[in-house]
Amino acid sequence: MKRSEWKPLQQATVDGRDYRAPENMCFVAAHMEMYGGTEDEAVAALTAYDDSCTYWMNDIYQVQLRPFRCEPFHADMVHINIRRRDGAAIFDWRHRQWIKNQLVGEECEAFEVYPAESRLVDTSNKYHLWAFVDPTIRLPVSVQQGNTRDVIEHEVRGPSGMRQRRM
Repeated sequence: MKRSEWKPLQQATVDGRDYRAPENMCFVAAHMEMYGGTEDEAVAALTAYDDSCTYWMNDIYQVQLRPFRCEPFHADMVHINIRRRDGAAIFDWRHRQWIKNQLVGEECEAFEVYPAESRLVDTSNKYHLWAFVDPTIRLPVSVQQGNTRDVIEHEVRGPSGMRQRRM
């Protein structure tokens, strides 16, 4: 998809999930199994979590945005939970970049985590980014030598493994 074809996300209203409805009791049971507590406590925790989020959609994605304070980084951050509306697992890296740019800011840095197997969460086709809301914060890693921008916007059909598509 070219950038010109991308449809910006629009804030969406997601009606409060009724966690006592039979189709949602699996979430309550999973919460109780993982964290303990009563059914009422699980419903309250799940509802509070949902209430702390905003939701965004376009023709391809539904995005859940949850602000939080990350004490280890001493920074305000957002958790960006992205899923395709059709449930498919495949999607374009550029789409994640455009989502991050629109919802958090072009100069804000975000990261994805590939956890240790002992901390693995893999329950559905969702993708998670964590972003700093302060555009001056930089991760202590370098994507490009010298931390310079390096973007190819035209199509490249170079040697094997060195392809790029038009922006």
